[in-house]
Amino acid sequence: MSLAFFLSTIIGTLSHELGHYTVAKSLGYYSKVSYGYTIWDDTTNRPFIDSIYSKYYKEIESNQDFPRKKEFDLIQKKYNKDGFYITLGGPIQTMLTGSFGFILLLTQKRKIIERDRINPYQWLSIFLCLFWLRQSVNFIVWVITYLINNKVLTRSDEIRIAISLSLPKESLTIFTALVGIAVLIFVIFKIIPTKKRFTFILAGLFGGTFGYFFWLFWIGPKLMP
Repeated sequence: MSLAFFLSTIIGTLSHELGHYTVAKSLGYYSKVSYGYTIWDDTTNRPFIDSIYSKYYKEIESNQDFPRKKEFDLIQKKYNKDGFYITLGGPIQTMLTGSFGFILLLTQKRKIIERDRINPYQWLSIFLCLFWLRQSVNFIVWVITYLINNKVLTRSDEIRIAISLSLPKESLTIFTALVGIAVLIFVIFKIIPTKKRFTFILAGLFGGTFGYFFWLFWIGPKLMP
C-alpha cells in the first residue's frame, strides 16, 4: 500500500503539470513539463518584448509613453490573461481528477461496506479521489514556510489565481485544503474498513512523504530537469 501512495504522489505531480502544459499548448505557446513545474513561452513575440523592455525599461516601469507602446501593452495584456488560464490548468486538472474519483467511490460505497473489503477497481477510485490531497499538502507546506520565514509564498498556483481574481491571497489555498481534508476524512472513516485504517494511514504518511521528497528533491530533477 505504501508503494501505491508513493506512485500516486509522483503521478499526481506530473499530471498536475500536464494540466498547465495542455492549456499552454492549446493557447499556442511553447511548453515543457519538468519534474515539478511547467515552463511556457511565446517564441514568436518574445524577441519583440525583450527588445522593447531592454530599450525602454524606465518608461515601462513608470508607465510613460515609448515607441510601439500600444503593441507592447496588447501583447502583455494577452500574456497576463493566458497566464491566468495556464496557471488555472494545473489545479483544475488535479481537482477534477479527485472529484471524478470521489464520484466513482460513492457508487461503490455500499458494496465496500457490505463486503468489508476493497477490490482493485475500488482502490483505484480511492487513489484518484485522493488527488484532492495535493491541496491539503500545499497548505501545510505554505504554513510551514510562513512559520519559518515569516512571509507568505506567492508562487503557488492557488495564491496566484486568488490574486488574479482580486480575492484574499490565502482564500483559495485554505478553501481547497479544507475540501482535501474533508475528502480524506470521508475515505478513512466511511470507506476504509476498520481493520485496515491504521495500515492505510501509516502507508499514506510513509509512502506519500517518501514519494514527495524522492521525486521533487532527488530523482525528479535528474530525470526531468
